[in-house]
Amino acid sequence: MSEMLLKHNLKTLRLPTMLSEYAQLSREAADADENYEQYLLRLTELEVATRTANALAARIKTAGFPVMKDLETYDFSAMPSLSKQKILELARGQWIQENTNACFIGNAGTGKTHLSVALGQTACRVGKRSASSPPPRW
Repeated sequence: MSEMLLKHNLKTLRLPTMLSEYAQLSREAADADENYEQYLLRLTELEVATRTANALAARIKTAGFPVMKDLETYDFSAMPSLSKQKILELARGQWIQENTNACFIGNAGTGKTHLSVALGQTACRVGKRSASSPPPRW
């Protein structure tokens, strides 16, 4: 009876990861002689990690990037006049907080889209959403 109530409560509270993992983690905690707080911490950490990953995936999906790119794969040698330091500075996102624009101008094939998408994905990773994104459902 208590297991049914627990499952119901976890569904009602919208804690799907805890619902799917509590039994397995409970067995592992018992085998490792963990106390209740350690078990509960591991269980909530899983829920938080899943929500964080899902929120990032949702922000990236909502942004509608044409391709998936990151700064680590950009070849700075393709555009020697481009300041790598300036791009890394843009990746910190201060320009977003200041409500300013970033514009890349150059010939075809120099990585303008790559850099734009990489900066957008970096912003998504730190929790930024597009202005048209709906608020998160918690």
